[in-house]
Amino acid sequence: MNARAWQHLDFDDPTVAPALEVLQALQREDREVVRYRIPEGFSPYDEAVAGEIIELQQRVLDALRKLVPPGERLAVVNPEDHHPPLLFHPHVPFEDVSRERLWGYKHYVMPAWRVGLLPDGESWCFVGSDFAWEALYRVTGPSELVIRGSRLLSLLDPPSLRLLARFEQVPATRVRRAG
Repeated sequence: MNARAWQHLDFDDPTVAPALEVLQALQREDREVVRYRIPEGFSPYDEAVAGEIIELQQRVLDALRKLVPPGERLAVVNPEDHHPPLLFHPHVPFEDVSRERLWGYKHYVMPAWRVGLLPDGESWCFVGSDFAWEALYRVTGPSELVIRGSRLLSLLDPPSLRLLARFEQVPATRVRRAG
């Protein structure tokens, strides 16, 4: 399995505190952000888009490998705090990677990506030093992908990803804070 690429942490592990501060700072800014609204009924397990999902995963992994220095890790957090955080080592190769494991299409197949880059009932944020990939699951509204940080956006080139062309790009809105 991917025991070396994915490291499970305790809920209160202090390792993720700096990443949470970075995520909060990025979320307060309204520039260098791209949002995609995921259409109702979209499933990351739809075989018709499996190739596009794998392309997205490979492009994100390549970008993370360029952004994260060797030996360093990304914090992966559930913003609702329903699940303990993880550390992701993007330079550690996934082992035994088949199309099925990359796609993660069946529950009994352990996917190469332990948590999804697409929301599938849970939200996850991959947080780097100055960027974030957020897969936000919403029960009462459309789920979203949010990509933050100019370096990540430049490496990904979102308009060129076939899967993202299926989603509606929405303008980022600044949240006004009282006070």
